Amino acid sequence: MKTTIILAGGGTAGHVEPALAVAHWLRKARPDWQLCFVGTKNGLENQLVPSAGFELTTIPKVLMPRQFTPSVIMWPFKLVYATWKSLSICRSANLVIGFGGYASPPIYLAAALLRKPIYLHEANAIPGWANRLGALFAKEIFIAFSRAGNKVGRWRNAKLIGMPIRSEIIENSGKSLELKSSIRISQLEKWRLAVDKPTILVFGGSQGSRHINEAILQTLSFFTEKGIQVVHSVGRSNPLPTSTENYLPLAYIDDMPAAYQSCDLVIARSGALTCAELAAVGKFAILIPLPIGNGEQSANALDLQTIGAAQVIDDNKFNADWLISNWDEIWRTSREYKPLSIPKFDASQIIGTAIIEEVEK
Repeated sequence: MKTTIILAGGGTAGHVEPALAVAHWLRKARPDWQLCFVGTKNGLENQLVPSAGFELTTIPKVLMPRQFTPSVIMWPFKLVYATWKSLSICRSANLVIGFGGYASPPIYLAAALLRKPIYLHEANAIPGWANRLGALFAKEIFIAFSRAGNKVGRWRNAKLIGMPIRSEIIENSGKSLELKSSIRISQLEKWRLAVDKPTILVFGGSQGSRHINEAILQTLSFFTEKGIQVVHSVGRSNPLPTSTENYLPLAYIDDMPAAYQSCDLVIARSGALTCAELAAVGKFAILIPLPIGNGEQSANALDLQTIGAAQVIDDNKFNADWLISNWDEIWRTSREYKPLSIPKFDASQIIGTAIIEEVEK
């Protein structure tokens, strides 16, 4: 019988991309294994997983209520139903690994009921509810930030390994200056932008950020006066603004490894994946933590801010006026920033090796 690994996680790129990084490593190491992703119908995994050549199965989305509303009454029943649907998915699995997100809790519960080995990776500095649930049953817990392990119970035994990120980003970070310059020029020409102008890369996560979008649009004339061009990922669900000679709006950026190499400065949310990728490419960033959730994005940004790789600004303070008023200092800092070293990224190999050892023991 073919070895089957279930990878659960979805909703945003922050949950899907680490899972894909591990899956790509496993596919090279064990090409005869069956690697199956589980997500929900509306998550970004529906685009990213099939395009990467992996099978995707969807289960009902179980959204944790943040306020006491009538939906709270239905929530346990939805979770039980999604778990029941997950039992058939997990029955033939040799191991389940979750990365958080809407699809993970039912899969964790189903795997626990079937007594399947459960691994999980927590990308954020503060674990979300999905992985807090999964940790109760997990045989191995991997974390990207040391702060995530500063908890009671199973989290104290978590292994700090960093973030599984795309191999292309890791490979680009180790290339020569000449090759990096070639990637930059090629990407800017593809975008039909000038190769001799400073370039800012802006994105608000895989869903986009209307607040960041508005601030950037209100600052465009200022950037044009400064001779700066902007590449702006506005999010698939947001309207696409009109492009100009110095402004390129995109619904989504598929080739982020090349996009990072083409820019001089990043303006973004501080999702765990974004912070890990910024550390890998050594780019200075303005980070605007998402003000909802349990404060994980603020915690994610602390490491980059501590080493001088980012300036963190609260969401309610970030606007066009702030950006214009602080621009000269921001640009000076970004030009002077030089990463002391590029961190080692082998999280995919660590997780993949652990999975192989567990399955083949």
